[in-house]
Amino acid sequence: MRKSVLFAAGLCLLALVLGLAAAANAQISGLYYKEVEKDGRVYVFNIPETFKAWSASGDMGKAVTLIGRAEGDKTLVGDNETAVDLYLFKHNLPAYDRPTPQPVVPAKYPATKIQGRFYGDFTSKQNKTDAGAKSSDSGVGIDVKRFYFTVTHEFDSIWSAQFQSDIGDQGAKRYDVFVKKAYLQGKLSDAFAVRLGSADTPWIPFAESNYSMRYFEQTITDTLGFGTSADWGVHVLGKLAGDMVDYQVSALNGKGYSNPTRTESVDLEGRVSVKPFAGFTLGIGGYSGKLGNETRTAPAKHTAERLNAFAGYTSGRLNVGVEYFQAKNWKNVTTVATDKADGYSLWAQFALNKTMRLFARYDQADPSKDLAPAKQITYYNLGFEKQFNKSVTANIAYKYAETEGGAVATGNGGVGAGAINGKYQEIGIWAVYNF
Repeated sequence: MRKSVLFAAGLCLLALVLGLAAAANAQISGLYYKEVEKDGRVYVFNIPETFKAWSASGDMGKAVTLIGRAEGDKTLVGDNETAVDLYLFKHNLPAYDRPTPQPVVPAKYPATKIQGRFYGDFTSKQNKTDAGAKSSDSGVGIDVKRFYFTVTHEFDSIWSAQFQSDIGDQGAKRYDVFVKKAYLQGKLSDAFAVRLGSADTPWIPFAESNYSMRYFEQTITDTLGFGTSADWGVHVLGKLAGDMVDYQVSALNGKGYSNPTRTESVDLEGRVSVKPFAGFTLGIGGYSGKLGNETRTAPAKHTAERLNAFAGYTSGRLNVGVEYFQAKNWKNVTTVATDKADGYSLWAQFALNKTMRLFARYDQADPSKDLAPAKQITYYNLGFEKQFNKSVTANIAYKYAETEGGAVATGNGGVGAGAINGKYQEIGIWAVYNF
């Protein structure tokens, strides 16, 4: 019995050895190698089809050629790198350095970028008249002021398109999703680009970019309703003199991005800004038009006009700026009466380090100088801001506004009621999230 077991084990071991030998043999025989010396050169092959073709025509086609690397300082020619490696290994010769393969660079165009931006706050708000009546939105709560979803697609180096939706805070109403930007752009150079559709208007986005805290507060022209940040139309823009000069001219429908209705005429808005030396920015802008109120059946009675000016300075730690506006008949295009308005805004931001800064702002405006000359609004804010990472920035701050001569509508709600003065106060946390 024991002999039978030993005999069976021996047979199994023999079968295993023979199997491994056969596998190794098959692996070696599967790696083709041919070496031929001809005309002072050594030709090596790893592909049998290439050897057959070369034998018939003498032409190897694409090959790896190493001068003086074969034995006897002869030229070595291989049909691929593997053939060369096999020759050098067989003859115990040093390996050769070959170029590192360059990474494949993906095509730059077409390219699509998806972005999002969220403005939110958790605050305590009190907005009441001097008679003691509080607004319906006074109290403690969370607001989502804005949620932008932006898709930008670049077709090539000239043509691109952008779509941006927005969710706006409608107060006591539901949140509405609407289109803010939808345009096609042709950019021939940094100095000249054309946008067709709803896109940034010349002034307010420029002022916002210098203020740098739109998630917390609108700039003065915007918050008092004397302009809009985007509108439907044709926009021409660019930068000149090594980005020293920045300009934009737009022909607009006039009712803003929420209303693309066409009328009998278009409005014109323009801006030119210049950076005369490092850190300083100066800008001037203007607007003229009917604000989308010129129709064949109901012609506008007046032309709305607006003048804007800005001066600012930014250094490593400090950002200061002043914005001024003057408007005529902005809210009286369709009325018999005429009116004027003006105002200014001062702000300062001081960085404590790379991620923290203190900030403050002061605004004063006369929103109805002819019809309600006593009406005035004063506003200020102050706070501390922290940037947590590239995506999240938040602040803790206090806002205050008061009116004289009656109610004034603002981006924070109406302050006052009718001819009654009012006071607005808000304290809490404001945040922006970018992705």
